[in-house]
Amino acid sequence: MLDEFQQDFCQSESDNIRLLAPAGSGKTHSLLHRCQQRYTETDGKSRFLIVTFTRAAKDELQARLNSQDFAPIASSTDVTTLNSWGWRRVRDRHHSPRLITKTTDRSFAVQNSLQPIWSKSKKIEAAFKKQRFVAGKVILNLMDQVKNLGFDHIKMKDLTDAETHIRALEDVGLGRFLPQIAQELVEIGAIDRDKAKDAFAVFFPFWKKATKALIDQSIFTLEDQKYVALRDIEEQIADERLPSGGSKYSDILIDEFQDIGPLDLQLIRAIARLHRARIVIVGDDDQAIFEWRGATPNYILLPDKWFGQKFSTYVLEKNYRCPRNIVTASDRLIRNNRHRHVKNVIPVSTEDAEILLIENEDFTDSIDHVVSEVEHFVHRKDIGRERIALVSRKRAQLIPYQIMLAQKDIPFCAAEDLQVFLSEAFDSLVDLLTIRMTADDRRFSRKVIDDVLRLCSQVKRYPLSKSDQASVRSHLTGAKPRSVIEAIEALEHYRGPLKGENKDGQMSLSFADALREYCESETVSEAVEAISDCFSGLQKDYGKAEEDIFYSDPPFHYLARYADRYNDDFEQFLDDIEAAADTLSNAPSEEDAKNPVWERPVHLMTALRAKGKEFHTVVILDTNEGIWPSKQAETAEQIEGERRIFYVAMTRAKRRLLFTLSKKIGSSIASPSPFLAESGLLRTLV
Repeated sequence: MLDEFQQDFCQSESDNIRLLAPAGSGKTHSLLHRCQQRYTETDGKSRFLIVTFTRAAKDELQARLNSQDFAPIASSTDVTTLNSWGWRRVRDRHHSPRLITKTTDRSFAVQNSLQPIWSKSKKIEAAFKKQRFVAGKVILNLMDQVKNLGFDHIKMKDLTDAETHIRALEDVGLGRFLPQIAQELVEIGAIDRDKAKDAFAVFFPFWKKATKALIDQSIFTLEDQKYVALRDIEEQIADERLPSGGSKYSDILIDEFQDIGPLDLQLIRAIARLHRARIVIVGDDDQAIFEWRGATPNYILLPDKWFGQKFSTYVLEKNYRCPRNIVTASDRLIRNNRHRHVKNVIPVSTEDAEILLIENEDFTDSIDHVVSEVEHFVHRKDIGRERIALVSRKRAQLIPYQIMLAQKDIPFCAAEDLQVFLSEAFDSLVDLLTIRMTADDRRFSRKVIDDVLRLCSQVKRYPLSKSDQASVRSHLTGAKPRSVIEAIEALEHYRGPLKGENKDGQMSLSFADALREYCESETVSEAVEAISDCFSGLQKDYGKAEEDIFYSDPPFHYLARYADRYNDDFEQFLDDIEAAADTLSNAPSEEDAKNPVWERPVHLMTALRAKGKEFHTVVILDTNEGIWPSKQAETAEQIEGERRIFYVAMTRAKRRLLFTLSKKIGSSIASPSPFLAESGLLRTLV
């Protein structure tokens, strides 16, 4: 059965439609019924392309399509992701295409296949010679980012064309990515720091030549699945080789449209133009939470502008997922955003959820309280298939919970973005703590020097180059240090190259100060805090492609707060975090939705990964100011983005919604998140 809002959408005679579908409004159900309605109206002549943005969403939609209810349209409907659809075209039109996904393959492609290109740029060549592996990884990532932002290596003949596109990006709030690209180039030494403002002007000509070179060699990245497919479609349209008959889509429906970026938009428009198809864009601007990867809600808010066509708007106003009071509170929250389409959301349920704000004295008390809540939940006799989710703003907030649940032998599953304990950063953490435990010990000089060089390679974002390591090693060998502390003292007097010229030994002093602060820490908590503060190299596993634009918090800040309970017992702390790592060793990908691990009752995830899911109980962690919203959010647009993330987290709950907050985090006084007041929930504080 369809409600009145779903019926209006399905029966619309408009050529192009924007369907705004708030959380829990039955959009998948509505999409398929829209296709079925169109199929009937055209006497079975319609053919549909439904685009989703994850494989899991595609599989779910395909499963519904294969049910008896939609059997008539199954053979006329192609459900796919943009990446998969694009890769089919690339394979059909390029000889022996090679898709490179592994880090080693990507680095090899840049180092070798692009060597004739980068060797003609003195600064980029110097970066490769100094840190070949790091430079290759960064360069190819930046090349993909430029593609994702919608730049075109064919149509954009020179920098003037590129600057026109940059202004268009700035108009939709995506201009911030250009300084980020410049900073990456500065970090690897491909651009001088005092010339950062000119970085894109230097990189753009290189990008054009490098992009063409890889395509000519049939070497493709994941981003090329869309980028190269778009170029091929544009060529096909120019040649007027348009599809017809059974190869022509009559209707194109794009799900999660609020999360598309410039390249996605260009490809969708090109597919629609190629097939002369009707367009249905589906999504919810209030759930646009992927701006950190180049998406913008502007596209779903102003479709007429971006498609150059008139769109009729329909809104699914009924919420079938959440209890009445959660719908009311979340709607009250999101209405504080000004840059949105105002909607009237009606709760279908007449029942209210249990909503609690649980305030504790400090962060560690909150951890204990939540773990106790989880224990009670999993030991209920009537738990059945119910699930509880611990939802955080940052993945670092979840690290202490992984340790505690592992200690109590409570099975849990963590979303793919939470594999912190399986990362290089975790291995480095264990390594650094082990070095700290023996910093004062008298040992062989060679072993001491090896330890100090490992520490030095974590101080800055990228490790020391081989030449810098060799120079520092030579200096320390001459000093013959017998402990790490002695080696740090010797490092202060080093005047050779160290991440640059090391003028007057300033870089040496900076490195020595960082190492000394760490090695002189007395407790586990102080040591972990020093790791977060002094070793930015540990953030290398937390790239923008895996998190969001605000991931600048130290990765182990919350672990440091948890570590207060260990005092100076480093050995016990290391035992416990390694036990937690063992619990994640076989964690499946989120795309592997059928893996039995996901049937576990306890789930840990960031709010970014909670989207599209629902749980009996949701615990939103650390709802304090500075976390919700992130302290890095400064502009009105950024605060609105943070509010959307909180809205998504709230609307995952079906029966119970709990918020934790602390009066203190570490030694700092903490205030409740303003989002709680905006939701009208502060009165529920217990």
